[in-house]
Amino acid sequence: MQTFEYAGHTLTWEIHSPGEHTFVFLHGLYGARSMWSATIERLRDLGRCVTLDLPGHYPAQTPPDYTRLSQEFLIDIEVEAIKHICGDQPVTIIGHSTGGLVALGVAARLPQQVRRVISVDGVVWGPLIGIIGTCQWMLRRRLSPVCRLLWWVSQQSSWSMFQGARSYVYDFRRFARNPVALRINRDWYPDYRRQSPANWAILIRMLETCDMRPLLRGVATPVLAITGANDPVVPPEQAHWLDNHLPNATLRVFQHTGHAPQIEKPTEWETIVREWLARHPVQTAAPVAT
Repeated sequence: MQTFEYAGHTLTWEIHSPGEHTFVFLHGLYGARSMWSATIERLRDLGRCVTLDLPGHYPAQTPPDYTRLSQEFLIDIEVEAIKHICGDQPVTIIGHSTGGLVALGVAARLPQQVRRVISVDGVVWGPLIGIIGTCQWMLRRRLSPVCRLLWWVSQQSSWSMFQGARSYVYDFRRFARNPVALRINRDWYPDYRRQSPANWAILIRMLETCDMRPLLRGVATPVLAITGANDPVVPPEQAHWLDNHLPNATLRVFQHTGHAPQIEKPTEWETIVREWLARHPVQTAAPVAT
């Protein structure tokens, strides 16, 4: 694990495989780098796979006066972290949910360096729906103690965290038998139980008013927009907006799938990702040092 500091924040990142081209994986709200474990095992042959935190998500550390996060600062810190990790070498960013928002924002800021983006149920604008939308509604009405109680319950055991997936996936019974989901639950829980609900609330408030559309208009980077047709958190229309407004966007909709296609249907997700990457090759100038 390596660290990067910016404006009082410390992010952590980790290299999981060597290679000429760098793939940066960004998790979403409530997530951690560890939630990519099973996915990277499937993709590590593609190149230098790196996982990177979002601000305020353990093991990332925040400054003592951290009470607010703007869309602009979220993208700022991730831009600087990716420049730190990659230097001036090209990069492909794979982001899930809020990580998808960040991936798109970094591509808009670094159009020469970010060669490809895969946005998996990526947030494009707020407010959101489902459990996150409910939390946004409660926070607006000063009901944060209720949110904190729900989060506290989910952090008490790996079983209670896993049960929370009912609010995110399409078919929980199938999900509960999914070996990829079980592996990720095992790897992710030690980080999840150490997350700060106060930090989650800061990001949830930002997501309520975020809007990436003005920043993204004209972005020419190849984008693979993946969405679950039954996503209960980020409306699928947001992925459709990317397909309709970005000149090099490709849309893939997973039927009978919720907010985590890479976990709910890992084999189909991997096939689509590999086929799309093969159609958009990146020529690298030189290997990136590890």
